[in-house]
Amino acid sequence: MSDDDSKETRSKSGKLLIIVVAFVVLLGAGGAVVYMKFMGATPAKASVEKGQTPVSYTLPTFLVNLADPGSKRFLKVSIDLQLDSKAAADQCKALDPQLRDSILTILSSQESGDIVSADDKRRLKKLIKQSLNQNLTSGKVLHVYFTDFLIQ
Repeated sequence: MSDDDSKETRSKSGKLLIIVVAFVVLLGAGGAVVYMKFMGATPAKASVEKGQTPVSYTLPTFLVNLADPGSKRFLKVSIDLQLDSKAAADQCKALDPQLRDSILTILSSQESGDIVSADDKRRLKKLIKQSLNQNLTSGKVLHVYFTDFLIQ
């Protein structure tokens, strides 16, 4: 009889284990669905109007002296912009001197120690984005990307 009791106990614990594993799998799948539903949208897609696709615009490389007191350091940076429309890209071409001047002013006012970390670069991108968006009337800059960044 003790053999029958141990088999019955193993059978019950096996069923319980299967139920617990199934519950955990379902819970994980449910969490994944909720995550994808609420966190799945990218900011670029959310900020582009329906019917328009983001457009990339590449600016010529910038080479500026940095504002380091007592030293001669420079920054070489290449910038790509993600714009919300083709109209914004066309306006960027038309306003190229004004946009470059805005960016040069921002870059040349930086000290080398202020643009080293990832947070510093995000701050710099935000400054550039805000400045460019003040100049644009036919769309806006969604993202600023540094494709080359060298301090020397």
